[in-house]
Amino acid sequence: MELPGCSLVQRVLCLVVVSLFVSMGIAQAASPDEVRLKRNGGPIQSQPQGKPDPDLLPLWAALVGKASGPVSVTWSHLWGTPKAVYGMLSSPMEPSEASARQFLSSQAALLNLEPSLPGFVLTSDRKTSMGHVYVFSQRADGVPVYGGELKIHFDRDGHVVGLINTSVPSAKLPATVPSLEPEQAIQAAKGHIPPGLSDKEEVADGPGPSAKLVIYGDTGTPTLAWEVTIHTHGPAWQVFIHAQTGKALAPARDLNRYVTGTGQVFLVNAIVAARDNSLRDQKDTASAVPPTVYRSVTLMGLDGSGFLDGIYASSSSSKRRVSSASQTFVFDRSENGFSETMGYYYLDYAQRYIQSLGFPTVNNRQQVFSVDRSKKDNSFYQLSTKTITYGTGGVDDAEDADVVWHEYGHSILDDQVPGYGTTLEADSIGEGFGDYWAGTLGAQLSEGFQDACVAEWDATSYSSTTPPCLRRLDGTKHYPESVVGEVHDDGEMWSAALWQIRAAIGATKADTVVLQHHFLLTPDTSFNQAADALVTAATGLGYSATDVNAIRTILQNRGFTVTL
Repeated sequence: MELPGCSLVQRVLCLVVVSLFVSMGIAQAASPDEVRLKRNGGPIQSQPQGKPDPDLLPLWAALVGKASGPVSVTWSHLWGTPKAVYGMLSSPMEPSEASARQFLSSQAALLNLEPSLPGFVLTSDRKTSMGHVYVFSQRADGVPVYGGELKIHFDRDGHVVGLINTSVPSAKLPATVPSLEPEQAIQAAKGHIPPGLSDKEEVADGPGPSAKLVIYGDTGTPTLAWEVTIHTHGPAWQVFIHAQTGKALAPARDLNRYVTGTGQVFLVNAIVAARDNSLRDQKDTASAVPPTVYRSVTLMGLDGSGFLDGIYASSSSSKRRVSSASQTFVFDRSENGFSETMGYYYLDYAQRYIQSLGFPTVNNRQQVFSVDRSKKDNSFYQLSTKTITYGTGGVDDAEDADVVWHEYGHSILDDQVPGYGTTLEADSIGEGFGDYWAGTLGAQLSEGFQDACVAEWDATSYSSTTPPCLRRLDGTKHYPESVVGEVHDDGEMWSAALWQIRAAIGATKADTVVLQHHFLLTPDTSFNQAADALVTAATGLGYSATDVNAIRTILQNRGFTVTL
């Protein structure tokens, strides 16, 4: 598009302004003014839409002018600085901490930071299939800035193709000595846990409450605060308490990631293994499932302790654990040991698959889980402890690998984007990814049986459809008109788009680009930002123009705005 009478920089500025008005119009269509969803505790707000600080537009134009090809940007709604920038942003260079700092220093004014980047410490250095990622965490006078990070993504040729900025400008405070002691902050936080919830009682045999001194910037004013975490039998509450006044800076937030479901080893689950949608739980009886449905598998990576503890999974959070000196864990579904074995096998399976895709560092840790701590028909991943709880209401959740994998999806995202899921759309993307992750892994074992139906065994406790499905991956929901403000429902737009991409370019390529694009996300990612990140990741991975165009078209047909 030609803009007569404008210099190069003026043309860039004009394009920026035009694109901002267009994106703002799209955002307004997608985002009502009201709070869309209330979880336990504080609300998840509508996706905040950022606008650039006008004083930064010349600096932004300079960056765009130096870039090769199109550039996508999401602006911080708090600071007016770029939050996520994708495109060919630099000339090729040797990826290193020094070159990452050099690029960040050259853009420091655009980010409202000092060129020397004081307080930013390298905390992660990862090689990925796309190239290299460097993560710098922010501190001020030795105090960590909550959520404050700078990430630089290099492609294989050494170009900077992604800049993620969740830093807090002017984070340095006049004083960083709190008036409140940690114990006082914890007591203050307890007063802000929402009343009337059945899960308010603190756990007696789990981690106690904690308080960590941070600089909190999510109100738009950097403030010295205590980040308080209180674990209960249900939610794990996070409350930010002003370190001087004792006031809460934001509503209490439940850190757990939930899926409504239940769940054995079966190949995926009992229904898939038996090819029989008529099977029902019958109160955990062994006779509910034919003996021929069970499958013998090799449990890899066990540490030899006699428990289900290994390199990538551990049932150590369970109350009554099974053990075997001969490392033989053969149980039917009427015994807790069956759920433990299912959980261990399928968590280990998922991590080994991630590594086979070329991601040796993504969530490469021992995933701790329990199968008997919650009697509810609900499972959740707990951000504060990094553990997974599988419920026993209805069908025991760990009997369904789809539920095992869905919760592990939250763990994956938390590893790649710490603290992920702070807005409705980000949380919806997380739920959608969890469903997609369950579907794509299950399809490896199902021989094509009902792959688009997620957690059909678990769903027998609450679904009246045939087949019974927790959710489906082949829905027709379209953004933004299908948004209802419930993260699992809205997540079906994202999971369906990913499922279409999988069909278009193949499972291995789709799973690889989905994992890769997570590195480009922010904790409050929007659907449109994630769509641009997917296209950026596909390009960076060297996918063919046909594959990249297929991804772009599928996302656009789903209603997402793709600017790359």
